[in-house]
Amino acid sequence: MDHQRRGLLKGLLAAVTFGLSAPLISALISTGSPLALAGLLYGGSALALLTAKGVLGRRDQESSVKRQDMGMLALLTLIGGIAAPLCLVSGLALLSAGSASLLLNLEAIFTMGIAVLVGREHLSSKGIAAAALILGGAVIIGGGTTTGTTLHGAVLIALACLGWGIDNNISQRLSIRDPIQIALLKSVGASVPMLVVAGLTGARFPTPLETASILVIGAIGYGLSIWLDLLALRELGAARESVIFATAPFVGAGFSVLALKEALTTNLIASVVLMVGGVALMVMEDHAHWHRHDEVWHEHKHFHDPNDQDPHHVHEHPNGEEKGMRSDRPFWHSHPHLHEPIAHSHPHVSDGHHRHQH
Repeated sequence: MDHQRRGLLKGLLAAVTFGLSAPLISALISTGSPLALAGLLYGGSALALLTAKGVLGRRDQESSVKRQDMGMLALLTLIGGIAAPLCLVSGLALLSAGSASLLLNLEAIFTMGIAVLVGREHLSSKGIAAAALILGGAVIIGGGTTTGTTLHGAVLIALACLGWGIDNNISQRLSIRDPIQIALLKSVGASVPMLVVAGLTGARFPTPLETASILVIGAIGYGLSIWLDLLALRELGAARESVIFATAPFVGAGFSVLALKEALTTNLIASVVLMVGGVALMVMEDHAHWHRHDEVWHEHKHFHDPNDQDPHHVHEHPNGEEKGMRSDRPFWHSHPHLHEPIAHSHPHVSDGHHRHQH
């Protein structure tokens, strides 16, 4: 279950970076139009990911995005990269910070519902209990601070959460590809149209100093967060990832207390207890049963260890696909390969290799 623990850590880091961005965006919400702000946030994301892509190059052995992936990539860019951020920024202007934090928890609910009901993912009883604890902790963060909520603002935030719920489930299917490439294409595909339209329509842009701040927030809270979230989606599945990512509102509230000097409330303390308990339950989850893998042909980054071979990736390497690799030591690589049918029992989550009936 090492990959699950790695996925949990990456999901928590994604939640931390996104959670930190929310109160910072709220502080700058009046500096420009929603279209300009959303475009700049994804512009910062694109710049950060482009830099990371240049530094890493092909050293990470990831599988590049394929032509058949373009339809799903375009859909998640339109829904999660353009429509959802526009709804979020517009909704934040109409709501108090507490109300927005409360409503943003809908993303986890939408993501989990779509993953389990549509995507055939599975949550064990321990996973469901962990989800209830974390979502409960996220909900009470906003308790007693709903003053200023408007129907229009609430609907906009809910639509943003629905968009990101759809985005997360599409992204999980694409997560076998290079996560940096997917996040970069999404960020560029979202930021360029929004900034062009904002410029052509005379939308109000922030000052240069405010623009630099928003670009930095976008680089960390969107670029880094999307990349880490894609890695977590790959290793955990969308349902479990949504449970972990639901800690983001707590991170934002905690940052507001520590850095922005907001009051430490009993609601926040209670949410810490519930969320820590939920994450601990998810870490201890050990879902194992006899299951069957059907034959499948696909391409993704995977691991070979001659001393302890993953039974999911025991396959031939024709046409020099092992060229340059030492066969006597573990190595990562990516190439098209065939998964033979196999039936066995071991601990697993609903990743790309374990989406089956229970």
